[in-house]
Amino acid sequence: MSHARAVGCPGRPVALIILIIAGLSGGPASAGEVELAVEAGRSLPFYSQSFALDPAGLVPPGYPLDTSGRFDLELGGGLTVAGTATWRFSDVLGLEVRVDSAEVELRVTGGQVATDLGDLLPGLPSIPISGDVTGETRIDRLTPVSLNLQFVAGESVRFVVSGGVSYIPATTVAATVRVRLGIGEVPGLPPITLPGLSVSAAATLDGGFGGNLGAGLRVPVASHVALLVDARAFGFPKQELQWGPGSGSSAIEEGLAAALDPIAFQYGFFQATGGLAFTF
Repeated sequence: MSHARAVGCPGRPVALIILIIAGLSGGPASAGEVELAVEAGRSLPFYSQSFALDPAGLVPPGYPLDTSGRFDLELGGGLTVAGTATWRFSDVLGLEVRVDSAEVELRVTGGQVATDLGDLLPGLPSIPISGDVTGETRIDRLTPVSLNLQFVAGESVRFVVSGGVSYIPATTVAATVRVRLGIGEVPGLPPITLPGLSVSAAATLDGGFGGNLGAGLRVPVASHVALLVDARAFGFPKQELQWGPGSGSSAIEEGLAAALDPIAFQYGFFQATGGLAFTF
């Protein structure tokens, strides 16, 4: 299992923005107040990438090859849960510690490939080859831990904004893409199914720092208990994963893998949650 390489970082000065807002507004929350909250909702990841299947490197230069094919990798959302603890050191500002755990699903979609080998010999027909692309994937839950500055305003219903630095632990990602090919209609020959090909990528994405920013409401439902809603985005550095042969040291699979762009994996995500907040 290899480690991925970080290629960028989306850090944002969210604390400065919150301080500016705090200077313009006020709220009734009391200094020294402690809030504990539990939340659940759905994650909406940012990552999506298309890959072109290009077998041109597998044939001699100048060979009459006509090909088209692609597949997509994308992250789908799932259940996300969170817990927060906030200490308000003034009427409008507090320190928030939060742990979020988002279920995500890495999917392979849109996979088809078609190739025409052209005329192998003068006078012989071309050989059309087509097939489907399928995939198997695996990815850990995304579990960032964050330290935020929180701003609170409002009378009974409170408006809350918080943001700050987030750390995400190492995350395991694996994807195998399988290409099933067959020779189509060639005069004098029945349809032929060819041996399958596959490429794979697997790595442990390094843990690293990023940021988060969110806003929500606290609606009181009982003494010291409020219903909360929160919308929040997390951003972390992109990391690259390289493709390799999927079933050993096949030269054809090595050529297919070498022709693919690396996976530029972005595991930032948006989430919408609701829950309960308890103040003490």
